[in-house]
Amino acid sequence: MAESFWKAAAASLPPHVQRRYAHLFEAAERFEPMLDFVLTARGRAHRALARACRGLADALRNAARALDAAAWRLMLTR
Repeated sequence: MAESFWKAAAASLPPHVQRRYAHLFEAAERFEPMLDFVLTARGRAHRALARACRGLADALRNAARALDAAAWRLMLTR
């Protein structure tokens, strides 16, 4: 597996800066998988919600067509 971005970034800094900010790079390395998971889950939830809304919109559109057809039939009989 390739070296972590955060390890490579920390290694590119001067040694005194590496020591000073080591805890932040370690924290970033720990939080990166969680952030990836959250963003992936958010995308999937967004797509699922969009599909649900699309299904609801289609159902409402079909119901409106049926009601419109019924209204026309009622108007023609009077």
